[in-house]
Formats: sequence, C-alpha cells, structure tokens
Amino acid sequence: MRNSRTHRRATTAVAAALMCAGTVLTTGATAHATGLPADISGGDQNTILSQTNTVRQGANQGPLSWDSGLAQGAQAWADNPASLAGGSLRHDLSFNNGAENISGSGPTSATGQWASEKAAYDATTVHDTNSDGYKFQWGHYYNMIVPGYTRIGCGAANGITVCRYA
Repeated sequence: MRNSRTHRRATTAVAAALMCAGTVLTTGATAHATGLPADISGGDQNTILSQTNTVRQGANQGPLSWDSGLAQGAQAWADNPASLAGGSLRHDLSFNNGAENISGSGPTSATGQWASEKAAYDATTVHDTNSDGYKFQWGHYYNMIVPGYTRIGCGAANGITVCRYA
C-alpha cells in the first residue's frame, strides 16, 4: 500500500509540474493564444515529447518517438476549418490509425492539460473507451499512456493543438 501511495503522489506531482510548466512555457507564445496560425516549432516538439514521455514513465509505459507523418496529419487537421466547426473542437473522423487529442491550448500547455486528467483516470477502475468517462473526463490522459503506442506527432494552428498517437 505504501508503494502505491508513494507512486500516486509522485505521478500527481509530475502532472502538476507539467501543468505549471506548460503555463510558464506558453506565456510568451501569444500566437497560439490569439488564434494566429502557428506550426509546431522544433522546441515545441521537444517539449511535447519530453512532457508526454514523463507522463508515460509515470504510468510505467515506454517512451514515444516523434513521427513526422503523424505530425503532418495533425497539422493538416489543425489547419482545416472543420477542426473548429461551429466554434467547437472536432476530431478528424477519418483518422483511425491510433488516437487523437485536440485542445484549445497552445502546444506546450495542451500536454499538461491532458496529463491533468490522470486523477479522473485513477478514480475509476473501469477504463472503457466507449464510456462518457473516456469522452469527457480522462480520455486525453489515456491516449497519452496507451501501452501499444510508440509514436506521436502534433500540429497547431488557429488556437488549437492536435496530437496523434500510434
């Protein structure tokens, strides 16, 4: 019991640190916050990959590597007006080779936002990906830690960030 409690505290601390780091890192990146088009920079790629792999390590999962093909697809979806149809974030229903996270935050803060869903994930013992919990409470975090995934690619434009995992 002591080990699981210690592990829980450590992973909660990691998620909190990522959320804070994402806020600090994006303070100067007003292009994302103001909705101006912006691709994922090399620095943002490194930050996203590092933050995601820290979350995965906390969940005892192996690291992801950056995949330019996934990034191109994510960027194309971020650039597509359909991703923000009617003022709401929309997933690319044609992407079915993995998972997709989408956020109204800048690239480096989106990762922390998704990681913060860990508490909701830990609060349930049923991790059904067809459930409302997956759709509205912990699905972004789950997508980050899926054991079979080995790659990530992200894109950003018009105030949204899209990351794809496979």
